[in-house]
Amino acid sequence: MKTSKLIEKISGRASKAWIVGDKAFDMIDHGVDVIHLGIGDPDFDTPSHIINSLEKALSSGKTHYSPLLGETALREEIAIHAKKLYGGEISKENIAVLPGAQAALFSSFLCIAETGDEVIALEPTYATYPAVIRGSGAKLITVKLNRNEKGYYLDLNDIERAITSNTKAILINSPSNPSGAVFIQKDLNKLADICKERGIWLISDEVYWSLCYENDHASAFTQLHTRENVIVLNSLSKSHAMTGWRIGWIIAPEEIIEAMLFLSQAQYFGVSQFVQMAAIEALRDFENPRKFKEIFRERRDAFIKELNKSNVLNSNTPQGGMFLLIDIEKTGIDGQIFAERLLEEEHVAVVPGFGFGDSMQYSIRVGFLDEIPRLTEAAQRIVRFAESL
Repeated sequence: MKTSKLIEKISGRASKAWIVGDKAFDMIDHGVDVIHLGIGDPDFDTPSHIINSLEKALSSGKTHYSPLLGETALREEIAIHAKKLYGGEISKENIAVLPGAQAALFSSFLCIAETGDEVIALEPTYATYPAVIRGSGAKLITVKLNRNEKGYYLDLNDIERAITSNTKAILINSPSNPSGAVFIQKDLNKLADICKERGIWLISDEVYWSLCYENDHASAFTQLHTRENVIVLNSLSKSHAMTGWRIGWIIAPEEIIEAMLFLSQAQYFGVSQFVQMAAIEALRDFENPRKFKEIFRERRDAFIKELNKSNVLNSNTPQGGMFLLIDIEKTGIDGQIFAERLLEEEHVAVVPGFGFGDSMQYSIRVGFLDEIPRLTEAAQRIVRFAESL
């Protein structure tokens, strides 16, 4: 007996990027002192007032089926939150609640793309993007981000050259995982204009919106006249340290939200009521996201200061998010071997770059996912290992 073609589509090479991290968890379980910087899970606890709201929801009987698009109160709260971020008019009719931004991503492509379509994604590409695109039947077309001394940035000419008559969507994320790029409003507005002119969807993954360091968060959704072509994905995972709660949403035109209703019926039949009640409490909290951002900024600066002592490693300071891409080509080995040996010899877990696109073979991704003394120690171990090669 065989599995379906779908499984082949979603189990490509990028899906193997987490193997080193899984081995690191096994080592930790066996008592090895591993500094794990490989998975995008903030090491903070969820703020207590959010946990209290979940306990209150449980004790008040919020344990039943939810409306398929989400609780009305939560969808209205998301609309209020979105208006603060983007301006303009946004109503609950433009919002669907899903079990995490990853589910929102996969569901969005199931609703808009099919066999014969092409979807453009930017490389370095988040490791799950190939699976969600190919899972819909569409073909993944990658456009490499340009890079200068300040980091990665959009080149609209490169994107336009990649558009064909089969292009159904362009997928971006800013702040970017893994590159740390934060795109500027002017470029995002022009990209949205291109999508509107060509009849293409622009899918904007904004789960790291709260982690912009040098510049404010920018979004194509801010531009009102192109909103009918834009789908925004968001969640509480990074902004409120709620990765395990599995709560996300999309903001989109009403025809997409209606499609999400049918998909929810067929796939997950709503999201836990008590989690949604806690999400309402979280969305009213802008203070903890600000606090988390400052912590990550300090960690970033401390880590890079130590890493820059290397004559072998090369990187740019990320402008947002919680990750740093490190070019390791001068070591003479690729990212997979580097990550495997780094774990074995120095007990530091990172993600090999092959999961982020073919051009990232000689790179690793490192997260600022521990306190500064541990991050400093991790940077010293990485530098020591790289120099030894």
